[in-house]
Amino acid sequence: MKQYRVFNTENDVEIHEYNITVDINDNNHEEITLYRSKGETWSDNARGEERIKLVDTGNMIVFPKKMFSGDAGYDDFAELFVIMSFINKTSSMPVYKGRIEEVTNQLFEI
Repeated sequence: MKQYRVFNTENDVEIHEYNITVDINDNNHEEITLYRSKGETWSDNARGEERIKLVDTGNMIVFPKKMFSGDAGYDDFAELFVIMSFINKTSSMPVYKGRIEEVTNQLFEI
């Protein structure tokens, strides 16, 4: 099993917020799990809590729990961003690479 720590660097202070583990399950598929850190960032009952688990089968990503049905809070969305960013940077087949540009609708009379 491989383990990673995720640090929030937003306010020029690094805060250890999450841990990620990567393991191989019984079906020989990669299992990636995002946990909250056990640090004081979180309340006592939230420390070390499993937030997202997914399985990379080689053909698709499987979420073993129904995590993303209905409404999602901003915290859920941020945690999904963290694990997707991790996969995009560490996978042998990145999810996506590109850029986003704003399209403006400026019209000029001639």
